Amino acid sequence: MLTRIRRSEAEWSVSSFTCETLEKASRSLRANGALILEDIVDAALIREARESFLERYVCYLDGHKHDDALQVGERRLMITLEVEPPFARRELIANPLLVSVLNAAFEDDFVLGAYGIVCSLPGAPQQPIHQDGADLFRQTALNRLLPLVAVTVGIPLVEMNEVNGTTALWPRSHRDDTLASTEKADEPLVREGSCVLWDYRLSHGGTPNRSTATRPLLYMTYCRSWFLDHKNYRQQAAVRASKCILATVPEDLRRLLVRAQDCH
Repeated sequence: MLTRIRRSEAEWSVSSFTCETLEKASRSLRANGALILEDIVDAALIREARESFLERYVCYLDGHKHDDALQVGERRLMITLEVEPPFARRELIANPLLVSVLNAAFEDDFVLGAYGIVCSLPGAPQQPIHQDGADLFRQTALNRLLPLVAVTVGIPLVEMNEVNGTTALWPRSHRDDTLASTEKADEPLVREGSCVLWDYRLSHGGTPNRSTATRPLLYMTYCRSWFLDHKNYRQQAAVRASKCILATVPEDLRRLLVRAQDCH
């Protein structure tokens, strides 16, 4: 079972987990390659983000291929978001509770490598099992020994469950990829306002969307400053933000958004 970190009221009030909680989170990421953080985003902001996505990006939801969106399975697509309200809100793009975990995991060396929505349309079948990133070295065994290089963070804009679909995860498969064929996956329920993190090497795949509604999953790839994802972003930008937006964000967010491309 995946570790679930439930923030306390005291941690919520200071926007950071305690040292004890951070050690627990880091240990889970190292050992299992995945982790769930409960209730770190206000539900009202999740609703606003969902409504904004469905309004602004509706043209992508017709089931057809688009040159600036990546097909990641049948009736599934990955869309790079524009960093603009509400998606420019710190609570989403650099959630303080999440950042405290990332600082511990990455030893304070990370940037935002990608920002967008993975959208599962109604009737989407099981997604093929995959890893998010390509191996850094040809020696497979060496890649399994390396510390964390990149992590995917998913914030569901619609609850991840057995009807809407979730992400099947194979704990420890970032160290042993044979587990995806020999072990049963963990298919977590992730509520709106919570998030799930997994190591870029972890075997995973979206489960079927059995509902009649689109299931958008807000995703962020956080990675070490030297890492570039050449596998997933050959046809589209990974992070999009206008110069006007970048000029107005605080300095720490500007450093996080160093990879952003102005596509206007």
